Amino acid sequence: MRFVNFILFFSILIPACSGGPAIAPVKGKISFMGKAIDTGVIMFHSETGPAAVGNIQKDGTYVLTTLSKNDGAVVGNHTVTIQATSVGAGTMEEPKSLDEEIKQSRATKILVPGKVTSLVPAKYATTVTSTLKVEVKNQDNILDFDLKD
Repeated sequence: MRFVNFILFFSILIPACSGGPAIAPVKGKISFMGKAIDTGVIMFHSETGPAAVGNIQKDGTYVLTTLSKNDGAVVGNHTVTIQATSVGAGTMEEPKSLDEEIKQSRATKILVPGKVTSLVPAKYATTVTSTLKVEVKNQDNILDFDLKD
């Protein structure tokens, strides 16, 4: 009877473990014109499965996650998107009119947000415009991107 339970257990376990898409480890580095990008998000959009995402670290490196932390990306072809911006420091300015001051609850100064600057060309931000295409193979993948334009 124990043997039957053992066989039954593994007959349920094996399909459950192999039911999802094949995923392989992916890591790399992102730079623009030779300089490491130090913030942002990279995504691999699979043709056949779920997308993978990774945060860009201070040194420009990333590690992708699809189903569990740092597991990688679905094996196969992907379109890659990169979104990386920096936000300048905000400033405090005097209201320009009495109406503006009243709208700000009688504040003596108004916070003006800092300028948002893209660290990579905007074309890399969407799957429609990105020209970055890669193949993830069923092995450890190191995929670096040095963006030029």
